[in-house]
Amino acid sequence: MDDISKQKQGFEQRFGIEVGLETAKQRFVNRLFNLIDEGFLGFTTKHCHLQEYEWAFKYVAYKLGIRYEGSNTLACYSGTNFSQVLRALEALYEAFKVKPYGSSDERLDTIIKAAISQSEIDLGVEWRDGLFYQSGAKLLDEALVNENLKWLSGPKYINVLTPFEKGLRHLLEAQKQPTKLSDTVTDMYEALEALAKIVTGRDRDLSGNAESYISKLGLSEHYKGMLKAHIEYANKYRHAPKPGERRKPPLPNEVEAFVYTTGLFIRLAIQQLNQADQTR
Repeated sequence: MDDISKQKQGFEQRFGIEVGLETAKQRFVNRLFNLIDEGFLGFTTKHCHLQEYEWAFKYVAYKLGIRYEGSNTLACYSGTNFSQVLRALEALYEAFKVKPYGSSDERLDTIIKAAISQSEIDLGVEWRDGLFYQSGAKLLDEALVNENLKWLSGPKYINVLTPFEKGLRHLLEAQKQPTKLSDTVTDMYEALEALAKIVTGRDRDLSGNAESYISKLGLSEHYKGMLKAHIEYANKYRHAPKPGERRKPPLPNEVEAFVYTTGLFIRLAIQQLNQADQTR
């Protein structure tokens, strides 16, 4: 790595120091409190009437479902809980949007984006148009997923589409419930299994239909090997662990990649089928 690249890295990255998610979340909260209470709100009070400023915090308290205490610091209403801070920020942004005070909402938007960008690791959230979203939710907006849903939209592929969509939902839910990661892999396995039944014309489990399925697609040796390994990975999570068996849960990043790869293999298979139909 060159010197310029190193200079762009944060302190922890340059010295190989690992930062846990909870630590990163707390640092994010602290940075926000520092910037908002000291800078943003100080700017706002100079450009707003006191009644308007108090109204904004009454609005925050209202949105959070708590009593207004007369304090004009965000921490008073949000505490230091990460999720509560996110809710309070959304409410404060909305308050300034409802009653615009100069450029207050734009300044708050800039502060929040800056705090996210300064985080040492991915916090699992992103800020868009005054609202926080789980990072995983962007999957549903990306061409790799949306295009797959289009490929599977015909009635012929309804049995493939159903578990594929279920897998997408489980992947998003896994942001809060990591146990859903195994379910996501299983759903994608079932989508491939359903497609294999269409390709081969055989109503069999994928584990017993894989060789025929791969052969029928007429893929190159390279892609045959990739698809076979892909199926074998999913098969590990297809069934519940045996009594006394300790199974290592799948890694979040691996599962996300597995979802993308499953979609690519589905598209590849459908393209192969369409090409075969055209040559008949």
